[in-house]
Amino acid sequence: MIECPACKHQEFVGSLFCGECGTRLVRLSGSPTVQVPRNRIDQEASVTKPGTLDVPELEPGAVLGLWVVTTGAVLSLVGRDSYTLGRVIPTEAIIPDIDLSSFRANDHGVSRIHAEIRVDVDGVRVVDLDSANGTLVNGKRLNPQDPARIRQGDIIQLGSLSLQLISRFRG
Repeated sequence: MIECPACKHQEFVGSLFCGECGTRLVRLSGSPTVQVPRNRIDQEASVTKPGTLDVPELEPGAVLGLWVVTTGAVLSLVGRDSYTLGRVIPTEAIIPDIDLSSFRANDHGVSRIHAEIRVDVDGVRVVDLDSANGTLVNGKRLNPQDPARIRQGDIIQLGSLSLQLISRFRG
């Protein structure tokens, strides 16, 4: 729980405004998103996809995951049909479902709430959530708020941080 600085009302973590008095609970001035030069983002996007044979396995129960290209870490996507991707700032109440802070997300220009992965019966989609440095899929820049279909092996780039979609089903 977080406490409203004006009226001391208790709100759930993630609330942007106090439900009692309307005071803003989140201050966004602490750590703005680093602006990454567009040419650096485009240069990073030209890197070829890692081979699928090199991709590690997902944790038990996971059907999908994200492989952090630079580190080899695997982020399994389990139990939900949508996941926000971004970075956490300890002093703020904005918390993405998948925190990329440990992968130098700020240095790569990843916004606090950068993109969303959506899973439904028609497949998997990624949506840029009006991020500061944009989202690319296989080097192609996405329009904000416009879902783009992604498949096994596709590279999703948040700013200059590259993630590869991996699936237990290789088809």
